[in-house]
Amino acid sequence: MEYLYESAPRSYEDFASGRVLHNARGTTSFPVRLASELAQRCFHILEQKGAEGPYTLYDPCCGGAYLLTVIGLLHGRRLGRIIGSDIQPDVLQIAGKNLSLLRKEGLEQRAEQIKSLYEQYGKPSHRDALQSAARLKELIAESAVEEAACFQLDITDPKGALDRARGTHIVMTDLPYGDLVSWGGGSEDPVGRFFEQIHPTLDPARSVVAVISDKGQKLKHDRFRRLQHMKIGKRQAAIFEPLGE
Repeated sequence: MEYLYESAPRSYEDFASGRVLHNARGTTSFPVRLASELAQRCFHILEQKGAEGPYTLYDPCCGGAYLLTVIGLLHGRRLGRIIGSDIQPDVLQIAGKNLSLLRKEGLEQRAEQIKSLYEQYGKPSHRDALQSAARLKELIAESAVEEAACFQLDITDPKGALDRARGTHIVMTDLPYGDLVSWGGGSEDPVGRFFEQIHPTLDPARSVVAVISDKGQKLKHDRFRRLQHMKIGKRQAAIFEPLGE
């Protein structure tokens, strides 16, 4: 994969899971460089469509909201709403904590927690985390994010209510890997159901969908046009635009 926006090497250690951002057990962290690259590709496509920000970003398989939080920290000035959903209620507690870091108050509260740990144990890792928190605070100084929230939903369930996701400009998600059990729902075609469910929430003239998955999943749907496709190690990523009725 050729990086168009994150082409210059740099450190992403401030975003390490468990450092300032909270770690959700059983979930994997998403590569920060790839997250930023995909977000900026989506911004560019929307701008070409004439859709100006701030944008609404939605991840329907958010897990601990690591992906959403990283994008919010790096590109908050271009985002107005960040929302996530997941079928697993336990990870949503972590998701809420991570999304709170997109607000000044939430990040300051997290810094106080880390400071308390450093004063109690004096570990270099806590000192480094405090420094990271200070740098992240600078990142959100110009943020346009007014809402960052998450809710429980099975994106493969046709009865699921997606009212909170209507008006979304960017859907970005790292699809569950492996067999059907990984999705947690009962759909025989979870990827197809994912596309079906998100389509009504999108305006074809003002939205884009970025999907990341393992290479074993077929990323296509009749109601979406694929604009870009990339291979990244064992992963693949594709960017789509929804088609009108």
